[in-house]
Amino acid sequence: MPAAHRDFRSIWFFSLLAGLFMVVLLGAAWLIDQQQQQVQQATQNLQQRMGPEVLRLQRLGRNLLQIHHEGDRLLLTDSRVERREALLLVTLVSQHPSLQQDPRVAQQAERATQLLGEAAADLARSTQGRAAWRARWEPLAAELMHTADDLMSQAAYLPGTDLAALTQVARQARYQLLATMVLAGLFSLVFLWLLHRRVLQPLLGVHQALLKLQAGQALPMLPRSAVREVVVLGEALNTLAATMTENELVRHQLEFQAHHDSLTGLPNRRHFMAQAYELLHRLRREHRPALVGMADLDFFKRVNDEHSHAAGDEVLRQCGRLLREALRTQDLICRFGGEEFAFVLVGCDVRAGLALAERLRHTLERHQFILPDGKVLPGMTVSIGLAPMGVDGLEKALGEADKALYRAKGEGRNRVVLEERTVAA
Repeated sequence: MPAAHRDFRSIWFFSLLAGLFMVVLLGAAWLIDQQQQQVQQATQNLQQRMGPEVLRLQRLGRNLLQIHHEGDRLLLTDSRVERREALLLVTLVSQHPSLQQDPRVAQQAERATQLLGEAAADLARSTQGRAAWRARWEPLAAELMHTADDLMSQAAYLPGTDLAALTQVARQARYQLLATMVLAGLFSLVFLWLLHRRVLQPLLGVHQALLKLQAGQALPMLPRSAVREVVVLGEALNTLAATMTENELVRHQLEFQAHHDSLTGLPNRRHFMAQAYELLHRLRREHRPALVGMADLDFFKRVNDEHSHAAGDEVLRQCGRLLREALRTQDLICRFGGEEFAFVLVGCDVRAGLALAERLRHTLERHQFILPDGKVLPGMTVSIGLAPMGVDGLEKALGEADKALYRAKGEGRNRVVLEERTVAA
């Protein structure tokens, strides 16, 4: 991962960002607390100052309405007892301290008490003047009703000023809370964007690279990042990828060396046996024929004795290549040991196997081997023994092919022998 010119440690940056956010939030919380204290103060003022005044005005209004009601009852009833009770209530209400504190209300109550007292005394003698007393009472009753309405209206509208101030303070607190929430939302968006851009996106690239690396694919170019931790992680990932690639190459090399002959490049005996067992089991399930063969170079010791062991190694190397090229891709071949080779011909009957073995023998015989010193060896003869793959298994077939090989050696070399049958050169 290519490092940016200016990288930073994410723990420092995000800690600083979080600290700044906390300072802003604490400031906003302090402002909101101040507004809440103002709301509480306005509410207390409203309760302490407005509450008693509203109750006083409401009490005055109810007392005047009581006087009005009792005056109407006094002038309408024919019972002397009810007139006395009504007059007594009017007198008591008029003398109440709450009415005496307001001059206008006290004056109206006194006038009502005086008029109703005179009317009660006159009506006790005769009820014929009731209409006249009603006419005198109506203007005063209307005045009492009007004053009571004014008092009730004052009681209703008195808290208006403090309520307006309280509403203003509450509105400011709401706006500050909304501004704080908007600020917190914007900060969160910026924080998440920076976290995604600077940390999560590069980490996602690292994760995808790890998945590809796990799947054996090539490591892609990692995204750039200014976060120091991500840069270090990317560098470690590149180092890991290089190490894994190197280890994979070494593993393939070791696996190849463990399974192949170092001189000819052909599979070695152990790997050949494992492949042959698996192949022959599959062919047996599919009911397909196969031939097992053993090939041994004739008079190979002369090459080592007359030309050197290096020349012998070169001859073996070229023989391995020629045998591999002469066989089909589905066939198996290996260096069985020394100058001896083993092979399996897949899907071949006896006739086809003999023809293919003859082609191998002619290929080696006609080939000109160029030795390390530049000399040319005109050709190598080979003896080949073949045996069909039977129900007795691979080991049995190899043993029969080896016996056929020895018979080919004993019958003059440079020939192919199939069990008791011999194809002369």
